[in-house]
Amino acid sequence: MADPPALDAAWERRLRRYPILLLGSLALTFVIVIVADGGSSTASGRLGGDFPAFFGAGTIVADGDIDSLYDPATQAAAQVGLLGEESGFIMYPYAPYVAAAYQPLAALPYRLAYLVHTSLMIGAFVTALALIRPMVPIVGRRFGATVGAVITAYPVFVGVTGGQNTALSMLLIAVAWRCWHDDRDGLAGIALSVLLFRPQYALPLIGLAMLDRRWRTVAMAVAGATVVWSINAVLFGIGWLTSWLRQVEPLLERDAEINAANEIAPIGVLQAITGTESTAALLIGGVVSAALALGFAWLWWRRPVELTERMAITTAGLMLLGPHAIFYDTALLAFTTLVLLDRRLIDGRATLLIWLGGTIHLAKTIADVSPLSLVIFAVLGVATLRLLRPTDHATDGSDRVLPIHDS
Repeated sequence: MADPPALDAAWERRLRRYPILLLGSLALTFVIVIVADGGSSTASGRLGGDFPAFFGAGTIVADGDIDSLYDPATQAAAQVGLLGEESGFIMYPYAPYVAAAYQPLAALPYRLAYLVHTSLMIGAFVTALALIRPMVPIVGRRFGATVGAVITAYPVFVGVTGGQNTALSMLLIAVAWRCWHDDRDGLAGIALSVLLFRPQYALPLIGLAMLDRRWRTVAMAVAGATVVWSINAVLFGIGWLTSWLRQVEPLLERDAEINAANEIAPIGVLQAITGTESTAALLIGGVVSAALALGFAWLWWRRPVELTERMAITTAGLMLLGPHAIFYDTALLAFTTLVLLDRRLIDGRATLLIWLGGTIHLAKTIADVSPLSLVIFAVLGVATLRLLRPTDHATDGSDRVLPIHDS
């Protein structure tokens, strides 16, 4: 692949300085919001987004009441004073060991805990981008600009500042990707076992590793999953899995109704349009997700393209495989977009269009359904068509083989 055209000195300086100014301004604003007032309210509303759910879960564990972790009344009581002027509670659905991981944060004052959590998520996000530099060279060449552009994309920004853990998911996916690139398949399996706190992402990636004949990854993922199961068994009892699924099911059903306008997975979007009890939505959405899963299975079994291209296509559609996914998980499109840009399969204008496409989620207030899934399918389609297209090595003059002329 030919080197990208060089920029003049002025633009080189801008690409170094502007991201620093942007990120510095965001950090200063964030600190001012944190220290400006007490409690859980800010001028723009509730502080921390969904963080009260995780903070409250950590509090329940710290209080020794983990057996009631998924009781709505217990969760609501743990979140008293954390929701600003809002009433009710934010549902916590994750496995027990995730709540235990938040116990140290629950020992801190709420605002400080939120500051620490957000800082950790920013660190995870930046580390994820740093890890993919060998596979996506443009990230290394323009690291500051990449961080600034991606972190200000609407789904990424909301996920990082809204108390969510999408950045940690991105980090673990990046670790597995980098380990596969470096032929350290065992470490990739450990990363995927840690990712089991988001099983809708971990399980498909472990399955794809199996189709790719990466047996060390699969073996270490199984070993790591055993450790995860054991930790949960210690915390919640030997039958923790059945108990957890039974107790969390009504919470998830209620949350699906409340978060219908934030859904991006095919089943969730169609249920938001037709109603949560719609059999047609479940059937059609399930067929779409199953077709995507089969496509990814073919991609990894047949290996028609290299690892980076496969990861770009897979991360573009990973959030569409499960029955439910929330809009901030669209952050995974950052991996796909960067690969396309690095391979010069899209230009700066297309990249800007994808960046702006994240804000289309705000239109949910008009139709009570997020149109963001259209952006996901568009990027997935572009990535599939262009990355699977046979490479034409004769497009650049420096690579063209000239005919031999008789003397």
